[in-house]
Amino acid sequence: MPDPILARTEDLDGGIKLGRITLNSEATLNSLSLEMIDQIQSALDDWRHDPNVIALFFDAAGDKAFSAGGDIQNLYHDMIETPGGPCTYCEGFFEREYRLDFDLRCYPKPTIAWGHGIIMGGGLGIFSACQLRIGTETTRMAMPEITIGLFPDAGATYSFSQIDPVWAHFLALTGASINGEDAKYIGLLDALIPHSQKDHFLKGLSSLSSASFTLSELAVLAQNLQPPKNVFPTSKIRAHEPLLRDALETTLHSSNPLQTFSEQVADWPDESWLTRARAGFLGGSPITAAIIIEQFKRAKTMDLKSMFQMELNIAVACSRQGEFSEGVRALLIDKDGNPKWQHAMGAVPETVIESHFTDHWQQHPLADLE
Repeated sequence: MPDPILARTEDLDGGIKLGRITLNSEATLNSLSLEMIDQIQSALDDWRHDPNVIALFFDAAGDKAFSAGGDIQNLYHDMIETPGGPCTYCEGFFEREYRLDFDLRCYPKPTIAWGHGIIMGGGLGIFSACQLRIGTETTRMAMPEITIGLFPDAGATYSFSQIDPVWAHFLALTGASINGEDAKYIGLLDALIPHSQKDHFLKGLSSLSSASFTLSELAVLAQNLQPPKNVFPTSKIRAHEPLLRDALETTLHSSNPLQTFSEQVADWPDESWLTRARAGFLGGSPITAAIIIEQFKRAKTMDLKSMFQMELNIAVACSRQGEFSEGVRALLIDKDGNPKWQHAMGAVPETVIESHFTDHWQQHPLADLE
């Protein structure tokens, strides 16, 4: 079997090097396994203090996906084997994944991600953590955790806190898939470059400063490679912005936002993209929806470390309380598309919501994040 991660250095002009990490599991759409997470972390640790490596570049094998998410199958089996928890594999997976995402966000050298194809879940966690986020004509981005009873994690709390709350709540509550123009418009990627220009971008890195790369230098390089005319799919978000903004602003000012959003989406026209977004919400986990509202509310007063600690609290609770395993069963295991959610939308008891935000340990596993 091929190595799931290809981590190597590539020579640039002036004797300097680029640290390059390629997600290399095409058969799983480059979904992150624990082995992949640990190998990426090892590469980051090796290059952190290497003066010859001045920047990092992430990409992925194949044309279908940067990464379609995380190791859901193994997480599911751990939850089924240890109902009610502790779920040793799940908790170790989430802790090490979030530790990696935090480290990447704080990394002392410029980081670049080439997001060709599908970018979802844990893959979006790595992509979003990089300083320069590049999309292509096939970029499809989503955080569809509501469909499986999880929640937007892997640093999504921070990513969504940096964009308009309207778009943060829309993407999280519906699991809607957006294209590169959408993602750039709302601030989830920085540049759009045709995939055919990837090698030109990498060669262009050699023309930059031999001592270090600045984010502004990288941004100019990316801008110069964008095509003179638009070759990317048009933005769905822009096309429907008045409708979506009205629905989400009404929702966020409501005393019962999930009930209000249910009423709002019922009035959306039967356009295919909106129909899928509506179905994602109405068929999604009511517990996840309630978590999202509380998660984004709490994030307003949190720093980065606190956000990751909160995410681990939520993830552990999800692995123990049954909603997550039921969502995975219905979507990916039995594939009957009929999850038996524990509550109705907008009617999740406050005690259930609060149980996802409490510590499970005397000392938090991520207390040492720096």
